[in-house]
Amino acid sequence: MKFGGTSVDGAARLAAAARVVVSRRTERPVVVTSAMAGVTNALEALLSLSRRADRAGVDARLEELRARHLAVAAELAPGDAALAARLEERLRDLRVLLRGVRLVGALTPAASDAVLGHGELLAQELFAAAMAAADGPAEVVDARRVVATDGRHGAAVADQTETAARAATLVAPLAEAGVVPILAGYVGGGPDGAPTTLGRGGSDLSASIIGLALGARRIEIWTDVDGILSADPRVVPAARLLERATFREAAELAGFGAKVLHPASIDPAVEGGIEVVVRNSLRPERPGTVIGPSGQGDGGARAVASRSGLELLALRAPGAMRDATFGAEAFRRLGDEGLAPLAVAVGPLGFEFLLPEGEAAGRAARAIAAWGRVDRLPKLALVALVGEGLAAAPELWRAALDACGPIRPLRIAQGPRGASLLFVARDEDAAPLTRLLHAALLEGRP
Repeated sequence: MKFGGTSVDGAARLAAAARVVVSRRTERPVVVTSAMAGVTNALEALLSLSRRADRAGVDARLEELRARHLAVAAELAPGDAALAARLEERLRDLRVLLRGVRLVGALTPAASDAVLGHGELLAQELFAAAMAAADGPAEVVDARRVVATDGRHGAAVADQTETAARAATLVAPLAEAGVVPILAGYVGGGPDGAPTTLGRGGSDLSASIIGLALGARRIEIWTDVDGILSADPRVVPAARLLERATFREAAELAGFGAKVLHPASIDPAVEGGIEVVVRNSLRPERPGTVIGPSGQGDGGARAVASRSGLELLALRAPGAMRDATFGAEAFRRLGDEGLAPLAVAVGPLGFEFLLPEGEAAGRAARAIAAWGRVDRLPKLALVALVGEGLAAAPELWRAALDACGPIRPLRIAQGPRGASLLFVARDEDAAPLTRLLHAALLEGRP
């Protein structure tokens, strides 16, 4: 049972989450917690202040963080000096790490990981206190000793075999004894024992890694929405809950902009064939969305997702395209800038890459310009129509193109294995295009 930042944001929500866990004790739950809402952003700001040697700014931000967590602790467990002492110890460790960044004047990936994981480490102490208040036996387990990863800081990859061995020793016996293990999400430990992180939003991935390691019956992602919707309700008021979705549909929606799940979070669940259920901690009576090998309906269009703030890099290099090593080198240059394309088009004259806008895209454009002319088309969005079987239903392609109406997509592509139809459009056209596609393909009103 993984609880997101909004589900653990304050004493009332922590208490509600603990009650949900206690009600499921016979199922031997294991809890993975995110940091409280906004805390990881605050830690990033602290790193920036430390790097600039802004001691006063660091002290002020640290005190805000300290006061926030101690206030929640006092509300959950009045007079619990041991809880306050554990939080103060975590905060002292954080202060030492930030002092090191300030004195060196530079930030290493290892130092960044050590700092950014503290939000989850603080939250797990508070979750344990909430469990105690709800008469639920629980014990904090250090996820950095359980989730074994490689040494890649900022986007570590789990060693699933080693993690399973550690979980069998450190986690499973507690659950079998009726004690609820509580682990911090997002964090792990490298080969040398140094703290690593799984990338922003990585607590979902933590839950999936730990669930697979334990052979869990199901993995539950508890958030502040009822489940996966057919569109962003802020854009499409008629968006409806999907009772079921396939692993591929959920992965496509997450990758193309739906924010309910981390894009990589279900990979370990897919490997183990474990159902993932997205549920609402604020409305635990709701059934949520079940994600598994099979979905529902006739395999047609199921949802529409969109992602803005993109740009297209078009590299014209007809001579280079005859070099078998050229493609690998072009992708390596993007990787050097930390960029993973959302879509790629390849032809005899060159490549097109759809990338997040920003300075990194500019640097990537300059790097690949050595091979030919690079044209940049900014302020774009990707709108994805998602559903198993779209590739086998060309009549839906026709309906989707008809639904675009006055909006002219700049590019159209089929997603991997035909589970999505992708439209590249101007940023300002993303919301109206999402509404048009949803109305025609999911509401039946073209």
